[in-house]
Amino acid sequence: MVLNIFFKQPTIAVDTHLFRVSNRTGLAPAPTPLAVEQKLLKIVPERFMLHAHHWLILHGRYICKARTPECWRCPIREWCLYEPKTPFPNKPAKKALPLA
Repeated sequence: MVLNIFFKQPTIAVDTHLFRVSNRTGLAPAPTPLAVEQKLLKIVPERFMLHAHHWLILHGRYICKARTPECWRCPIREWCLYEPKTPFPNKPAKKALPLA
């Protein structure tokens, strides 16, 4: 991450978010973060290499969340291999019953 941000070297730092996104979507499925990194380095075009890991990390942090992915608002939903997709939350939350 330091090499990428401060020294502008096109690297990919695989954290938990990027690891999850790569495996769920099928972008770079692999059993270890190192293997995911190696696959991503091969498939990400050079022109996107400086920012790709930021985009994937943010996607994993805010859309493709670990416990409750927000598939209904995902821009790559139609190509994603993750099943089951989470539906749009159209049910209102239940109100608590009064105690007395």
